[in-house]
Amino acid sequence: MSDQTNLTNFSGDKKAWPVYITIGYLPSARRNSPGSMAVLLLALLPIPPKFSKSSKADQRQRKINADTLQDVFELIFAPLQDVAHAGIAIDCADGKVRPCFPILSAWITDQMENMALHGLRTNACPKCKVPTHELVTNAKNYRSRDYARYQHYKPENANSGSESDNNHIMSDNLCIGQNIFHRLDRVSASDWYKPDMLHTIYLGLFKHIMDWIEGFLKQHGRLQAFDNVWKALPPYPGFLVPKKAYREVTQWQGKEMRHLGHCILGVLAVALRQPGVVQAIPFKRALRCVRALIDFNMMAQYRSHTPDTIAYMKD
Repeated sequence: MSDQTNLTNFSGDKKAWPVYITIGYLPSARRNSPGSMAVLLLALLPIPPKFSKSSKADQRQRKINADTLQDVFELIFAPLQDVAHAGIAIDCADGKVRPCFPILSAWITDQMENMALHGLRTNACPKCKVPTHELVTNAKNYRSRDYARYQHYKPENANSGSESDNNHIMSDNLCIGQNIFHRLDRVSASDWYKPDMLHTIYLGLFKHIMDWIEGFLKQHGRLQAFDNVWKALPPYPGFLVPKKAYREVTQWQGKEMRHLGHCILGVLAVALRQPGVVQAIPFKRALRCVRALIDFNMMAQYRSHTPDTIAYMKD
């Protein structure tokens, strides 16, 4: 897993791009515990410089950035290539030593970094070749991406690229025909992308619904009431009490968004109480929408699912 993080805005917007590694079959409670050391820092990736205003220099810098990432990841993944074939003796929990074949099975990151590592445009899908205009629809099944074939294409807008290659690059939403994972054995780059609660629910659906709620409350003149209820939330074990009004928070973290899911429905219900005649139906529909999202969030955290629970989440 990797996450490019902004460190400070006071000294040239410094950033860090750490890469972490963990074992897939560990329980989530153990993996998320800092004291268990289940997630280890593997490397710090180089942060590419800012692009210039020249289009030719921009394209050259993009190619340098992609080549640099490729070289760094080849260095990181080199120890895994040999053990994926020959295996390695590992001490097991029962005291015995067994030959194991560790391979990379998933890569957790946000959409922007995932596209950069796969050499795709930001508005593309890393798993299949769904068109851009169908990303937010109930799209039909599309073919999985063949990243091995992409390596034969020339970089975008390169003079040496054939017309056929350029057509494939445009139709497949490729940015630069280079994927940092394509040389790894026993892995499929199209299957690496795994949904996680942080990026899909907390920083995805929750952020989207809160932007909608803010506009809805402003339209009906209930934004100040929402802030008053938000700041009046009492402390409770395991609950992070907000220290600022909702509109005063400039940047939301995953932990804050998780706590937001615990209280947003109650806060919104209090802010929308005593509606007028015209407001009654819109307020009821808004609460129903938020309640459905909270139910989806809670069910998404189940350790196992049945056809009934999956049907509930789809509904």
